[in-house]
Amino acid sequence: MKSIGIIPRDRLHHIPPRYHARHEFCFHLHDLMAGLLVQMENSRAGHVRIDLAEGEKEDLENSPHVLDFLTSSGRGEIEQRVVVNHMAIALYSDMLHFVYEAMRALEKRKFAVAFSLLRKPFKEGLLIAAQMCVDESALFAKLKTNAANLLNRRELNEQRTRQLLRDAVSKACKGPTIVQADMIYDAVFDRKNALGLAGLFDKATHLITENRQIRTEDYNINFIFKNPLDNDVYAGETYQQIGVVLQFLALVQIDLYGRMTEISRHHRNWLLFTSLGTFEALYSSGSPRITRFIRSALGELLACAICDKRMRLLKVDAPRLFIAERIECSECGADQGFPFGWLLGKLEMNLFDDNGTV
Repeated sequence: MKSIGIIPRDRLHHIPPRYHARHEFCFHLHDLMAGLLVQMENSRAGHVRIDLAEGEKEDLENSPHVLDFLTSSGRGEIEQRVVVNHMAIALYSDMLHFVYEAMRALEKRKFAVAFSLLRKPFKEGLLIAAQMCVDESALFAKLKTNAANLLNRRELNEQRTRQLLRDAVSKACKGPTIVQADMIYDAVFDRKNALGLAGLFDKATHLITENRQIRTEDYNINFIFKNPLDNDVYAGETYQQIGVVLQFLALVQIDLYGRMTEISRHHRNWLLFTSLGTFEALYSSGSPRITRFIRSALGELLACAICDKRMRLLKVDAPRLFIAERIECSECGADQGFPFGWLLGKLEMNLFDDNGTV
């Protein structure tokens, strides 16, 4: 698979070239979320207007905190909106800091650092975001009176966590996506999944692990003796699982931020196309459906600006076109830009039908 080209080559020097596109895809999902976060912060979309009655200004000034004033003045719904909006912004800011540093650590083969950093947003931030998505009133009530139990493992046992993820997927992930609730659980929380992230998270964070599924082997200390030149982390299902989790978080983010302000259909279509189309090209066998759809919808526009030959969109070209908006002519070899995102926004149609198919 060709590199996508959104990360400088010198940064990818330590990652085997065959995995560059996978790494770049995960970074692309991070960048989409970071871009939306910055947009929301700059536009102050999370701010809530409070209309004061005569005489209430003094009451507000004398209150210990604006939230106390909202409670005492019977504005519970506004209090909830203020807190949930602020929490949705701050939570994603925190998660994205950890994801960014984790991906940079993978570029440097610092495997233990990378998985230690991913553990917090994937095992904790994800569950809070999912609760907020499914029932923000219940989350707010617990946050206000029992915040220490937001991640109580007795309440969030396997059965309830799987159901929470299913409910969040159903609410946020409308249309076709790469996201499946059980796939997220198996990757992030199931230590029995030998190919999942859960065991890597715990072993990277703890020098010694006693759980029988991830028990530290004799003559070993977790990750201490791992050869940094090994490629097993890149070659396994690591990037595939990181990509699924990041798309889930991105779709939940759109749902949460859409409660503060309108999120354009173009933004959501762009996320779905770039993520689903790239994921299919990277991990599916055969001809990906999104790639086939683009050939059909935009095929006549895929003409080389140099030799004027029609360029056939191949599976290996798809991630680069979808994300970097560049394609190489198979006839003359010219590498050129193609305004894929702009054209996608100009399509006067719902890109996904009611059944969630292209």
